[in-house]
Amino acid sequence: MKSLHIAVATLFLFAWAGQALALDLGDQAPALKIEKWVKGGPVELAKGKGKNVFVVEFWATWCGPCKVAIPHLTELQAKYEDKGVVFVGVSVDEDKRRKTRKDVVPFVEKMGDKMKYVVALDTNDGATSEAYMDAFAVDGIPHSFVIDKQGRIMWHGHPEALEEPLEQILAGKFDLEAFKKKDAKRRAEAEKQARTMQLMRKYFDLVSEDEKSKDADNVGMLLYLAIGNDAHLLNMLSWEILTNPGIKHRDMDLAMKAGKAAYDACNGENAAIVDTYARALFDTGSVKEAIKYQRKAVELAKDHEEMRAELQETLERYEASASGV
Repeated sequence: MKSLHIAVATLFLFAWAGQALALDLGDQAPALKIEKWVKGGPVELAKGKGKNVFVVEFWATWCGPCKVAIPHLTELQAKYEDKGVVFVGVSVDEDKRRKTRKDVVPFVEKMGDKMKYVVALDTNDGATSEAYMDAFAVDGIPHSFVIDKQGRIMWHGHPEALEEPLEQILAGKFDLEAFKKKDAKRRAEAEKQARTMQLMRKYFDLVSEDEKSKDADNVGMLLYLAIGNDAHLLNMLSWEILTNPGIKHRDMDLAMKAGKAAYDACNGENAAIVDTYARALFDTGSVKEAIKYQRKAVELAKDHEEMRAELQETLERYEASASGV
């Protein structure tokens, strides 16, 4: 189950790192700092005041959901062009997943009219992404920001949810204060998660040192308490303790505690989390119990052929161990 658990871990390890929140909804939108205008442009937000509403969307060529969103954004650009709406797709984080910044131009060219709006490449240091994404504690793409005719950031979120608030902003009927309250709760949760991730990095640094730190156990317990009942983060903690080759001092009691808590938090209905719990049982000598829960993980993955095959392979290893083969 290595690939499945790495995917879960990666989702959280790239979480927002606690940047200072310099902007709030209703504030003036920062200027777009762009290295290259790939299609259309240049766009200067200041020059659009009084006549244009801007939608600034952050995306990347390697991002599957971003590719899905592109035709939708093209449709919206065509639909609202006569109302002065200008869509700008800003490519970010291209140096990931075997992609580079050089892939943006051929990608956009290949998309042709399927990507019929302004497209730009963020600066090498990610200045525009930092000014928007980091400022609002956003860590996932695709993500869109709507800037009204007064140059104010009014809304941000996934492009799938964009059309309704865009319509309201154009009609002057958007409830900014209500959205600010909703976004404040999301920010608070993002800040909490960022602090938890910082604690997690500290813990894994401590247990990866040659000599076991006297602080490791205390930090581990603080981390466990900070995670609370977040099933995915509990699962990540347990799985990393069990499998990360860089760890030199494995706290198997914490791995078991986190694995069981993750299992309870998801009501035993997530195949990857059940698999982790089974692994914790197996690695602590409870082989019969490990087999029981691994069988459950296999059953939960019945509609996912590749996942089921990996889980089945692990189950057979546990069963072979029990029979002494």
